[in-house]
Amino acid sequence: MIWKREYINNKLEGHHLFLILTSIFIVLTSVSYYTGILVLFSALVFYISFVVGKRLYSILELDSLLNETNLQISKSKNRHKINYLKHYIFGLTLMIIGLFFLVLDILWAGGVPLFDLTSKKFLSPFYTMLSRLLILGWAIVVASNLSLDKIRAIIYSLIFSSVVMLLGYRTSVVVLLMSTLFVLYYTNRIKNRELLLFASGIFILLLLLSIIKLKILGSGGIPLLSRMDLTMSVLDIIVHNFNGVFNGYLIYCAIYSYFGMAPGPRTVVANTLGIQGVTITPTIFGGVIGDYGILGIVPYFGILGIFMGFLYRIAESFKGIYLGVYAVMLSYLLVAIETGILDLDVILYYIFGFLLCVYILIKKYRLYFKVKNPIDILIKKE
Repeated sequence: MIWKREYINNKLEGHHLFLILTSIFIVLTSVSYYTGILVLFSALVFYISFVVGKRLYSILELDSLLNETNLQISKSKNRHKINYLKHYIFGLTLMIIGLFFLVLDILWAGGVPLFDLTSKKFLSPFYTMLSRLLILGWAIVVASNLSLDKIRAIIYSLIFSSVVMLLGYRTSVVVLLMSTLFVLYYTNRIKNRELLLFASGIFILLLLLSIIKLKILGSGGIPLLSRMDLTMSVLDIIVHNFNGVFNGYLIYCAIYSYFGMAPGPRTVVANTLGIQGVTITPTIFGGVIGDYGILGIVPYFGILGIFMGFLYRIAESFKGIYLGVYAVMLSYLLVAIETGILDLDVILYYIFGFLLCVYILIKKYRLYFKVKNPIDILIKKE
């Protein structure tokens, strides 16, 4: 019975969710067997690498930074104390900046894209990118304020998601809600059952938004499923006809398109397929295969998995800004199964997460070299 209890208490982690969602995309769409196998293989590489990243955290003994014994041995100036108040203030600052640029973006467009689709094309990519700092800031605030109960956190999240929704991007709404749930989940404020319940609510919301969009556009098809099928069919085309053709151009466009120096990566995909005037998402797998070829799957998802697994263990232990950033990154990763990681702000979040990992490693080894022999220090004190 003990092993059963431990199994039940285990949390759903990023690699579980990534593999589950990837499998759903394969099963529910008409993707070819060959492409489906590639997608599943990519997800498995990520899954295994994620576990390796978690193990790496344990090997490096980073939990010792939070070990009370080690902190008492070290001098007070060398202690790694987490100032959650600073994290909280930083999160609030990001929220204010994001809200400011969201309002500025709407004024720039001359209308509210949620109610006026024509104004959406006039949104400033730069302002839109900065407006999403509201999402990151809110995740950090929830992760830093552990006294914030789940009910208030969810109510505030719904309010902020309504604000973000004004720009007309479903992805931003989904990421805000998902990242909030992940923060609440990994701080033990909600359990597995509640996570699944709230996730179902997000799915229903996404379904409603898809239905509304189809009605406005006058399109037919099954909401969500039609989009999934279209996206996977694009992946099929990339796998069979554009394997490694872009040579990194998609990621180049993801960065430089925000400065007006290149077209958007999804526009490039659409134009390559002979479609003009629209953008097409290639999935996270299509972006990798189109840029680096099928052989790029292993290093890409291998490195990504190790990184995400390592950051997950840091976030789980240190909470605060680490958990907030991880929750947003995980949310974007799951969404990227369909959209791809092809936005500058998302790429910057991953760079930020990497820098947080480096920071923790530096703190660990600064402490290690400062306190090489704790026993000698205790003897000297006596």
